[in-house]
Amino acid sequence: MARAKKDPAKAATAADGSVLLLTCMDLRLLDETVRWMELQKLTNAYDHAIMAGASLGALGGPEGPISPATGFESWHKTFLKHLELAHKLHHIKQVYVLEHRDCGAYKEFLGAEGAFDPSEAQSEVWCHTFFARRLRAVIEAWSSANKGPNEEILIVKSFIMGLDGNVSPLEA
Repeated sequence: MARAKKDPAKAATAADGSVLLLTCMDLRLLDETVRWMELQKLTNAYDHAIMAGASLGALGGPEGPISPATGFESWHKTFLKHLELAHKLHHIKQVYVLEHRDCGAYKEFLGAEGAFDPSEAQSEVWCHTFFARRLRAVIEAWSSANKGPNEEILIVKSFIMGLDGNVSPLEA
């Protein structure tokens, strides 16, 4: 069995990760996500939380954090636990929310309202922006309530990745 070799210098800096990255679980974009984080100069310097639908999953569904109707309300609690641990253990300063186009979880959660054909690119971006903004508000509220006396509120940045791996910022 082949084992990945660890670089001791990289292992030492891993505890100083500055970013929590939230992405969808879509297997089509795993390599592109890692490449994009490398381009951000964050190789081995971020925690990675993965939830179907990224922001939509982290909210626990379209109705938000307290939404037992969807059956996914526990996802919101799970995301907040990841956020808490990343903040406590790795002293994160930022959260990157990386959405992606043609998201099956959006279709699952939202039905027809989450399914977009290529001619509806603007509507798709707006939909992802809407949920990324809602999650940003949740993260900022959590950060405000949980920050130390000399800490700033976490910075939240939202992006959308195309199936070609190209990433654009969301106005979230």
